[in-house]
Amino acid sequence: MIYMKKEEFLQIHDAFLRSYSEKQTQWFVNVPRSIRFRWFLTATNPLNWTKVLDICGGYGEYASYMQAVEGRHFKYTCLDKEPHVIKCGPSYLKNFGMKGNFILHNIRKPFPLPEEAFDMVWLFGWCDALFDCYKLFNEVYRVLENNGIFMFNMAYAGKYKTKYDEKPLRELMKRTNFDVLKLEKIINGVDYVVIARKCNIARAEVTR
Repeated sequence: MIYMKKEEFLQIHDAFLRSYSEKQTQWFVNVPRSIRFRWFLTATNPLNWTKVLDICGGYGEYASYMQAVEGRHFKYTCLDKEPHVIKCGPSYLKNFGMKGNFILHNIRKPFPLPEEAFDMVWLFGWCDALFDCYKLFNEVYRVLENNGIFMFNMAYAGKYKTKYDEKPLRELMKRTNFDVLKLEKIINGVDYVVIARKCNIARAEVTR
């Protein structure tokens, strides 16, 4: 593992992104600089994890920052539907002395992963208008261990706007068998961010 200051991380990170075309990197959110990232960084500090699943995780920017700068240690798996991400993700992580498992997959379909395989799942910077939340969260529940943590945010995505605010989000989590630990709107005025724990009760059938 390579330990470095935030400034060193950003230099390597930016150099890597410059090596790709705008078409390939325009989707990217400046992770260590963004309001969303700072919220997640603060929120994760009290939490422990060893096996992380990053849904639509890109090159693994969050994971590499957490390990290289914050000194967290965990096994990392990324699901992403972009072939260039899956191809280049391992090279990105290698810059920071990390390894990860990158799987090409469209998250509209069931995950190609076993049950209870992770103790934390991340889903950063997404919009519910693009996915079936019930099916997606059903899969998150399946791959999380008991008491596993699900962290995500609801956000605008181009012309699409999320249909969820606080009350519908809480209902969504309840109906998909998660206990909300933290839910709030961050100061960018766009994102609702959520930390939830997988319920350990006998699982109810998810209904629409």
